[in-house]
Amino acid sequence: MVMQQRSLQMLAGGVGRAFRQRALAPAALYLLLGGSVAGAVWAGRMHWPLLAPGLLMLCAVVLGWMQQVRRRWLGVYLVAALLLLVLQSPWSELDPAGVERVALAAMALAVAQLLVHTVRVVQLSWALQAQVDAMDDTAILALLPGEAAGAARQWQQGDERRALELQDVVTLTLLYAVLKSPLAQRLWLRRVLLG
Repeated sequence: MVMQQRSLQMLAGGVGRAFRQRALAPAALYLLLGGSVAGAVWAGRMHWPLLAPGLLMLCAVVLGWMQQVRRRWLGVYLVAALLLLVLQSPWSELDPAGVERVALAAMALAVAQLLVHTVRVVQLSWALQAQVDAMDDTAILALLPGEAAGAARQWQQGDERRALELQDVVTLTLLYAVLKSPLAQRLWLRRVLLG
């Protein structure tokens, strides 16, 4: 009785997830941001000018965690937070309702930029995973370095000794390969990664 070979696709299913883990901030920061937005909404518009600088700095931290985002945005968030603090001073002579509107606009723009960037990264991770899913075992083996390719052939025959290590090597090799592919090099990829 001949044993059927296992497909290397079983090891390549985590490429999109690996990209998301590297390109996005940790989920805890997103939860903290969501809680902060909910708290600002619950606190009411009178407190928005006081809460907006903190929310802007939290957005800057989340964006800063994503190393691919242009650093210029961090400076923009810092300037916006400082401007909001200046507008709240008594000598600014700005109507409190005007300060509330500026605070709301700043918070909305910061959160919207973060959400758009996150959605683009998730969409890109799906596209990368789809590209990997379209590869056959021969294409995957051709991308692997020599020792890893040998281990992959042994795994296909049922050898489980290096399965975890092999899964990491396959995932990282394929992630590197698809990020260098023409699909990933298009202009929209640069917009996703550079912010």
